[in-house]
Amino acid sequence: RVQGIWANRYVAGTGWGAAERIDTDNEWFASEPQIAIDASGNAIAVWSQIDGVHKNIWANRYIAGTGWGTAELIEMDDSDDAAKPQIAVDARGNAIAVWSQSDGIHNNIWANRYIAGMGWDTAELIEMDDTGHTFDPQIAVDASGNAIAVWSQDDGTTFWIGYHCTRQNIWANRYVAGKGWGTAERFETDDRGNGLIPQIAVDAKGNAIAVWPQVIGTGHRIFASRFE
Repeated sequence: RVQGIWANRYVAGTGWGAAERIDTDNEWFASEPQIAIDASGNAIAVWSQIDGVHKNIWANRYIAGTGWGTAELIEMDDSDDAAKPQIAVDARGNAIAVWSQSDGIHNNIWANRYIAGMGWDTAELIEMDDTGHTFDPQIAVDASGNAIAVWSQDDGTTFWIGYHCTRQNIWANRYVAGKGWGTAERFETDDRGNGLIPQIAVDAKGNAIAVWPQVIGTGHRIFASRFE
């Protein structure tokens, strides 16, 4: 059975419209949809979809007053699976998508930028540490189009918490509008246990707060860090 990506739009004062399929591949399984919307009501959806061999990252854009466009492949690396896409859009309609992608040995974090009026750029690797796998990327964008991506990443250290596991840490990279991505940086330094599944939010001035659960001893705690 084929699983596709569908969308429906709610119009304030009117209600829901008709559901519409927004992926254009009728052969293969699609999953993990995410969506973000700009101040003018335009939106971009991203998802992962298998091509019969690997999972790839796709996108489709909704233009207010016009409707959905054609689904577009936004990552071109077929060495292995790409999954867990996330997307954030600024007020002007520029967007950045991030995802986790395997190179056949490790999962890495990639990004691609949508430029309003021009289209998608080229996918770019935004973390360079091949010590271990990366997991669960998230992204947030400010009013000026600057963005911060966060993720968890294992450091190759194995320890025992009732079972053997590899320690995961929380990392980030910042995109500066007009300049590009910086260098990935680890910003949690508590090695007592795993930092997992980070989330991030950014205000209009670019200040950000990231939160994540972390295993400490036999329990989980919630940690936070602020970027100014």
